Amino acid sequence: MAEALEAGGINPFPSSNKRQAIQEALQRLIVTGRLEPGTPLVETQLAAEFGSSQAPVREALMKLEEAGLVVRNGYRGTVVATTSMDEAREMVAVRLRLETSGARRAVAGFDREMRDRLAGLIAEMEAAAGSEDLFALTELDRAFHLAIFERAELPSLEPILTRCFLHVHRAALTNPARARSLLQSARWHWPIVEALDSGCPDRAAAALAEHVNNVIEGMPPLAGGLPE
Repeated sequence: MAEALEAGGINPFPSSNKRQAIQEALQRLIVTGRLEPGTPLVETQLAAEFGSSQAPVREALMKLEEAGLVVRNGYRGTVVATTSMDEAREMVAVRLRLETSGARRAVAGFDREMRDRLAGLIAEMEAAAGSEDLFALTELDRAFHLAIFERAELPSLEPILTRCFLHVHRAALTNPARARSLLQSARWHWPIVEALDSGCPDRAAAALAEHVNNVIEGMPPLAGGLPE
């Protein structure tokens, strides 16, 4: 574990909000594949390596369990969960259905403030791309898409979409067949902004659909195809 933390450039001694810092550090290691499926996560060991008591570690693992990134088996301990390509493909289908519907609804609430917010997130993505920080780029990507979905006013569905992002990103980051310019990945978000700004719900949904199809480039096809 210590080697994974060091290789991931992660400070094992967070100074504040230790539960959140531990959760974010472990999430980065899991999503980027530095912690492989089945890797045991021992609370006492993690507490020592993060310079923490066990309580924040336990809370962080519970949050990661809610996200489906770890499996807690009581006395048998906690391990890194498996995300199969089949699950990732199905989550892409769920994501596509939710986001295209959300984009149509978000058009009515799209304003200058929202455009500036999305533009700022794209700028941050471009900076992450310049630093070759793929994990940071995916986190900003998630923030971008959730910002749009918030305008759809479907809050009960946001946790489902968030979970889809995590697992699709995890499948994408650990897929050796994927080769793409990070800067291009960041700039691919601009057509979504322009489509939302057009005020046309169908155009906004089409831009989201095209974007999601670009995201899954290199993944094996979903049986039966993606939903229309």
